[in-house]
Amino acid sequence: MSESDAFSIARRFRGFLPVVVDVETAGFNSQTDALLEVAAVTVYMDPAGHLRRRETHAHHVQPFPGAHLDPAALAFTGIDPYHPFRDAR
Repeated sequence: MSESDAFSIARRFRGFLPVVVDVETAGFNSQTDALLEVAAVTVYMDPAGHLRRRETHAHHVQPFPGAHLDPAALAFTGIDPYHPFRDAR
């Protein structure tokens, strides 16, 4: 990788580390519907200029008390918020 390639990602993102964030929810209303999972993926630019995945950090989230859990959203994501192996924090 040339020196100019090494800095191209810094120029492309104005010096910020690009991170892709994904959330899984139990609906679309942030005031009432539970946030179930959060993931952040760091990326890097390969020599051809394509973004590639570097590290993934994912965590389960325990629904807040009284959170709405839309059955259609749970069916879509396949998440069981209370599954014993989920280990939500």
